[in-house]
Amino acid sequence: MAVLEKSGVETAVSTPYAPEKRSHILIVDDEPEIAESLADFLVKKANFLVSAARDGQEAIDLLQSTVSGDMPEIDLVLLDMRMPNLSGLDVLNWIREHATLQYTRVVLLTAAAGSTEKVEALTAGADDYITKPYRPQELLARVNTILRTQQLEKQLQRQSQQLAALNRIGQMVAATLESSEVLATAVQGIDQLLGIQLAGALMIEGGSQLRYHNLQSRSGPLPVTAVPAIPVGEGILGTVFQDHKAVILNDTAGDGRFRAEIDAPPNFQVNTLIAAPLVVRGRPVGVINAFNKIDGPFTEVDLDLFASLASSISEAVENAWLFTRIRQRQQEMLESRNTLQALIDGIPHPIYTINDDWQLVGINKSKADELDTVPEHLVNKVCYQTFFNRSQPCPHCRAAQTLAHKQAQRWTINWKGDDHLPREWDVNAYPIPSKQASSARAVILWQDRTDERRLESSLLQAGKLAAIGQLAAGVAHEINNPLTAINANAEMLKMFIPPEDENYEAVDLIARAGDRATKVVRGLLDFARQEHYNLTAGDVNSSIRQTLDLVRYQLTSADAEVIQNMADDLPLVVASWEHLKSVWLNLIINARDAVNEMPHKRQISIATRLAAEKDHVQIIVQDNGKGMSEAELVHIFEPFYTTKDPGKGTGLGLATTHRIIEQHGGDINVVSTPGEGTTFIIRLPVNGNGKSNA
Repeated sequence: MAVLEKSGVETAVSTPYAPEKRSHILIVDDEPEIAESLADFLVKKANFLVSAARDGQEAIDLLQSTVSGDMPEIDLVLLDMRMPNLSGLDVLNWIREHATLQYTRVVLLTAAAGSTEKVEALTAGADDYITKPYRPQELLARVNTILRTQQLEKQLQRQSQQLAALNRIGQMVAATLESSEVLATAVQGIDQLLGIQLAGALMIEGGSQLRYHNLQSRSGPLPVTAVPAIPVGEGILGTVFQDHKAVILNDTAGDGRFRAEIDAPPNFQVNTLIAAPLVVRGRPVGVINAFNKIDGPFTEVDLDLFASLASSISEAVENAWLFTRIRQRQQEMLESRNTLQALIDGIPHPIYTINDDWQLVGINKSKADELDTVPEHLVNKVCYQTFFNRSQPCPHCRAAQTLAHKQAQRWTINWKGDDHLPREWDVNAYPIPSKQASSARAVILWQDRTDERRLESSLLQAGKLAAIGQLAAGVAHEINNPLTAINANAEMLKMFIPPEDENYEAVDLIARAGDRATKVVRGLLDFARQEHYNLTAGDVNSSIRQTLDLVRYQLTSADAEVIQNMADDLPLVVASWEHLKSVWLNLIINARDAVNEMPHKRQISIATRLAAEKDHVQIIVQDNGKGMSEAELVHIFEPFYTTKDPGKGTGLGLATTHRIIEQHGGDINVVSTPGEGTTFIIRLPVNGNGKSNA
């Protein structure tokens, strides 16, 4: 087949298939007359191609030349058994030992009438023997029988090779999961299966036309972009697609279904053709075809093989499409999962998913960050072991009810943090719907309500203090005037009444009560007044130690041990230090009063440290006194509320302390349990850049 280059498409100029091959017979006889007579008979009677050799060595040389391709293959050797130098048996033995020629048919010609030489010939591997003198018709009949047997064997061998090729191509296309590779592999294998000049694969496009996706000659793949599309139902290829039926055409010129302008690739002469539809789930999707079989016309066996190949390709195409859809679906699911994971990771609250064995199925970044790890390292671990270092589920956890009954649950958890402040978390458990009854999962969501509760308490306290402050300012001014008259007149009466007078004690009681009322009014005015603070950078530790020096005697008198645990190198704090000293003083005196009722081991602990966020300094004042109840803690910062005995406190100290800390931009909290003492936690913002030297 000659190959030309034209218009960007490799075109092939084909020749008609070869006529049926003539059988080639080699006659080996040392008597030329006998050889020539026999050759002439075989040529004239059966049109065989005949070659002759005069001795064994010449016969071997001729046979060897067929192996090298210098002469046509020899189908049958008529071999004289008795010859000088190399006998017929010697030549036969050489043939049977030859790797390529060992299956060549051999008939021995012998003049012996006995059976010994006949047995010897058959034992050596002869296919038959003929006794001289032989009758030509009998010899021709035996030759034809042997050649027919040989042709049948070759046909079986060819079919076996085709079946092996079909199986190999089927396995190759089945192992391919890309539809384009399936078609390319199949088209490339058609030549191995049938021995053709050109093969191709067309696929349906737009529902109305077939277009080549692959086209391959014996020299390699051809471009398909310039090959016109084939309308469905037109030409032999369009008809094959429409009728779902494989066909062979060994005479394209005499078949009206074949239309060269449609069915033949550009500039390619089609002599024979075979085509089969590609059908996926009963719906045609394409056509495979092959043009111009090399060694003869297409046969029914070829059609069966080609139809089987089309079936394998159809299954492989369907698998490739399914795989593509599965891969697309997996990609969509992966993108959806990544999107959902990104959304979950973007939520600052801890979220994780557990199964009915309490194993972590998924976890968001916020929860993993708490444990200083990544989510992948926590998957399949047991939640209560990983998060709480427990050997069994937490007693407060209601996730078991969610897993068992598939109902959402909500509960609240309270505890004290490392900063001694109370923590409050809301926990929600939501069931994950599943069709598998044996598999239950739940999503656990934690929400920190601590800051929210503190803000609520702070706003409530601020509202109370604001209202009380306005009331106190108004009341103080109204009470101050009559108090001034009472105090002045009481002092005047004391001046005129001698001490021994029975009325002097009553007047003195009035004067002392007036002084006390005056102090209360002054405290109210101080509480309600918005004072100007003189702010300077200073050291918290030094301020606290100076305050301790002021109350050293009172603490010693109360036999109270002061434990100091103050952090070094705290950052400077910008504050009004006189006001903060009054705060320290108030808290220390309250702690002394609280432990004073303890029979022994009276302890007051004062600690300072930098908060974990490094933007606040924490001051913790703790005592082991009698503590307070929840009802008392609610009112602890309200003016005039006190837990001390009557006459021992005005109830303004903690209210004033709260106001001072608040005006410094900080916050104060209290934690207390009856019989376990009280802890005040103050947080002051860090405004300075320097470090303390205390």
